[in-house]
Amino acid sequence: MNDASPEPESAEPSPESREPSRDSLGNRMRSHIGWWVGVASALIGIVAFVLTRFESDAPAFSEWQNQVNSICQQEIPSIGRKMEEATGSFVKMDEKSDPGQSERDAVSDKFEVAGSAFLHLAGSWRALEQPDNHQDGIKNLIRAVSDLGDSYGAVAYAVSHNKDTEQLITEQLGHHRLLALEVQALKLEQCQELVGKPEDW
Repeated sequence: MNDASPEPESAEPSPESREPSRDSLGNRMRSHIGWWVGVASALIGIVAFVLTRFESDAPAFSEWQNQVNSICQQEIPSIGRKMEEATGSFVKMDEKSDPGQSERDAVSDKFEVAGSAFLHLAGSWRALEQPDNHQDGIKNLIRAVSDLGDSYGAVAYAVSHNKDTEQLITEQLGHHRLLALEVQALKLEQCQELVGKPEDW
């Protein structure tokens, strides 16, 4: 007869022992939340540093407009007189059947002076600190006035060398119109009064 008593059955773990304690879950959740909060804070700090480090010192567009308008008031009246002198002398010369070289050179010099004045205006605008916006418009404006100055130089050369100027004069008027368009696009009202409107050309 086997006297060995049966082995006691192992007690089944209670449901409570199979589930993680609520305290341990809470601790883990708090740990994860804390980690994400830390990461977010670090990212915010990095973004703030970058924005501060690279913050632009460029002037506002309205400040740039005021500066350009001020330059127009200073320089364009003188440019206008030089344009009138060049145009007036050209008309007088063109009325003659065979103007002398000295007269041609005098007219050429006046066109050179007017062209140089426009190029000086372009330099004055280019020297200004530019705003971060409207970059393409500003480049177009400076290019337009530079091209206009060059067109006066081209007429000056043609007059001095007794070459045909009709096409060059037509191109020059086109450059005047383009400058007026760029001035209008950038809302440079005081400059517009001085360079005229596109339809004026």
